Amino acid sequence: MRRSEGSPPGRTRPRQERSERTRERLLDAALEILAAGGPGAVTHRAVAERAGVSLGGATYHFASKYDLLGELYRRHLRRVRERAEDLRGLLALPGDGSPSPHDRLASGLARYLEQGVHEDRAGSLATFELALERARDPVLRRRLRTAAADSDALAARLLGELGSADPDSDAELLIAALSGLRLTWLAQGERSSFAERVPALAERLASMLLSVMGTPPRSP
Repeated sequence: MRRSEGSPPGRTRPRQERSERTRERLLDAALEILAAGGPGAVTHRAVAERAGVSLGGATYHFASKYDLLGELYRRHLRRVRERAEDLRGLLALPGDGSPSPHDRLASGLARYLEQGVHEDRAGSLATFELALERARDPVLRRRLRTAAADSDALAARLLGELGSADPDSDAELLIAALSGLRLTWLAQGERSSFAERVPALAERLASMLLSVMGTPPRSP
């Protein structure tokens, strides 16, 4: 928000901070509604009521439903990228005296899945709801294409550092595998028999990745 020439400088920052807090409340409310009821339940009025914000405040920050869903998707991907960077840091650890590349990758993949199911369950549910909506709505698909491509690029860079000869293709396979595992875990229940098999499945996925790439992880 641009400060007018007559506004005292000291008032600008608190106003911006309040605006940012309101924006985050709206996004949090939209996430809860999307995860619980799907995209059809996400309206400016419903989000405003859940966030405790006026309807005018909601439309001020997000002029259209597409704007709201798009920013919600981008915010979720930023959090996913943070988890991916944590995994990248784990794989970059020195080899002497530390777990093997396979064990580090398996542990990191299992942790990534756990975070998506336990710590960010609403975010995962919302992401799957948006994926289905993108299949039905070409406008939303176009709006989210760039953000999705950026996320794919991060995965490809990570796999390139692991030694992949075709990081783009391997990234697509990895993202599909992780998404499928996360969706199955959510569908079958957080404490299901499938949940008990996640560590073993993560080990299997790590073995497949390292076998396909043919080289152990290396530091960036």
